[in-house]
Amino acid sequence: MRRHSAVDGSHPVQPDPYVRIERPHAADAWPVRFHDRDDGTDAGLRAVELHPDHIVLRRRVAGIPMKLSLRVSAWQGVAVRLLDEEGEGVALVLAHADPSLEILLYSAPTPDDVVAEWRGWSALLGLPMLVTRLDGTIEAAYPMLGRLIVARTIPRRRRRGALKHRRPTIFMRRAATRPGKTNVVYRGESEISARD
Repeated sequence: MRRHSAVDGSHPVQPDPYVRIERPHAADAWPVRFHDRDDGTDAGLRAVELHPDHIVLRRRVAGIPMKLSLRVSAWQGVAVRLLDEEGEGVALVLAHADPSLEILLYSAPTPDDVVAEWRGWSALLGLPMLVTRLDGTIEAAYPMLGRLIVARTIPRRRRRGALKHRRPTIFMRRAATRPGKTNVVYRGESEISARD
């Protein structure tokens, strides 16, 4: 499945019913260029340039070319949603506070590969994973603290157990002094130095 693209730059081919943008796996694979649906444009499509740190949208309205460049952090995250109310098909979009700036990254009739794509795009762009509820609201898939995922705390080691009385290994590295032998301290003398 591939996103529709223009053959000669002016007349885009008809879009496939389902979309899959190939994720870049190397630094030289950026930027990712594709076309996305945009009902407010002359041709009903806009050109998208996906860079690691920013996104460029190009569209033509009433014959006037327009270009919009925004940082990736302007998007809320990678949201998963159903394509229709019957649950037929699933989609991944770059969610934005302005719905006209949302970008479709992936859609399929079954949710088989959606989790892998969801995690992959989220990690690649450094955006949180989001879930779209039936009423259209978006929320984080996991508890978040800013852009950090809050994981379950790891319990501390119990103080009771088979290794409770084991001596820590740090003491094995220290040299123990011999009993009865003390370091000699020189007091009341002038400077000790060696000269030729």
